[in-house]
Amino acid sequence: MSRPAPRELTVKDITPLSPNLRRFTFTGESLSDFPVDQASAYVKLVFDSAEEGQRPMMRSMTVVDSNIQAKELVLDIALHNQDSPEKLGPAGQWVGQAKPGDSIKVAGPGDTKLVDFSADWFFMAGDLTALPAIRANLHKMPTDAKGYVVLEVPEAEDKAALQIEPGKSPEGIEIHWVVNPEPGTHHDQLKQKALSLPWLSGTPYIWAAGELKSVLELRNHLNQTMPAPRPPRYISSYWQKGLDDTRHKQEKKRQLAE
Repeated sequence: MSRPAPRELTVKDITPLSPNLRRFTFTGESLSDFPVDQASAYVKLVFDSAEEGQRPMMRSMTVVDSNIQAKELVLDIALHNQDSPEKLGPAGQWVGQAKPGDSIKVAGPGDTKLVDFSADWFFMAGDLTALPAIRANLHKMPTDAKGYVVLEVPEAEDKAALQIEPGKSPEGIEIHWVVNPEPGTHHDQLKQKALSLPWLSGTPYIWAAGELKSVLELRNHLNQTMPAPRPPRYISSYWQKGLDDTRHKQEKKRQLAE
């Protein structure tokens, strides 16, 4: 079965959620058949190559909301290297310069990235790129859920981007913050925070995503300390410092498969 062609969408609104996260609302008639309830799924922004004959470049972003009646798609997009334009790839350049009325091609969606809500408890960890999916999971968790969320952000002010709706986050879920002014460095910070948290009884669901090396540090720690059989999990990387999307995918496939 062939994949549908990317949808032509228009930027309707851009709202800063924090210093390093922006909310993009896209609109377009092609959203009339977009699947419903896609929070935590991913779509790909499509950028045509400047070189003739080269395949378009794609960058994955997490869906916050898809309002089919209003024909709107909402994505929260993290900013990287905006103070160093020479380091920006096509996605970073576009995000930094985009304005209402601009057009973009969007492919997808892919699968949602939700925890198993029947688990005894939950451990979720990630950086600003994973925050939208973590938020979506918190909104859907049972009211009696318990566990931990560990979020790494570049600035303390980025904590405001979590924006949990009142009454939507279970009281038994503790949220812990790690401030790292240099995203993609100090790769052991998520692991170190995990080490400081008491492991709860029962079988957890493990969910972790973010920069590849940080995710690997955390995964390796969990593999070494969790009793067999290992609990169910979703562990993925959404980016890697210093690598473009193609090379990151190659590293992700090689290292996370180990």
